[in-house]
Amino acid sequence: MRARLLLPVIFLALPLCGCASGIKVQTDYDPSVDFSGIQTFNVLEAAGSSDMDSFTESRVMSAIVTAMQAKGFRRDSSNADVSVGFHASTTQETTLQTVSTGGWGGYGWRGGWGGGMSTSTTTAQNYDVGTLVIAIANSSGDMIFQGSGSKTLSSGNVAPDEAQQNINEAVAKILADFPPGG
Repeated sequence: MRARLLLPVIFLALPLCGCASGIKVQTDYDPSVDFSGIQTFNVLEAAGSSDMDSFTESRVMSAIVTAMQAKGFRRDSSNADVSVGFHASTTQETTLQTVSTGGWGGYGWRGGWGGGMSTSTTTAQNYDVGTLVIAIANSSGDMIFQGSGSKTLSSGNVAPDEAQQNINEAVAKILADFPPGG
């Protein structure tokens, strides 16, 4: 289906990210589309080579269904008004922190200011950022809405029910502005 090809997108493994409150969301849409006529939707499998395992993919699909139904849309796999696709990826980023010590020595009030030895230490910290992109295409396969959410991922195992809750919250935030003006 053409809708799978319109996801030039990135996503993340959300079960590791903790609650969705810290997720940075961005959305965009086609302003020429009349969103009021949309009643049904279909959810596509993850697009391209996603960073998701099958459990996470299933959880994202479930979260999309839940979020769309909560907005009053009905799932119809055979004749939907729109198709909802998604993709996940992770990227490793680095932050640098520099701490300077010394260099504040002096000779007192009458003696003026003297110099002192100073040292700086810089440490690098690597961390993973995950991004989930959800794209919605009309029945012709043209993208009409795209939302993405990015968050720094935490490490460690997450219980399956907690992972589903985290993904539900993230998907709800990403789809909060769909339909636009609604």
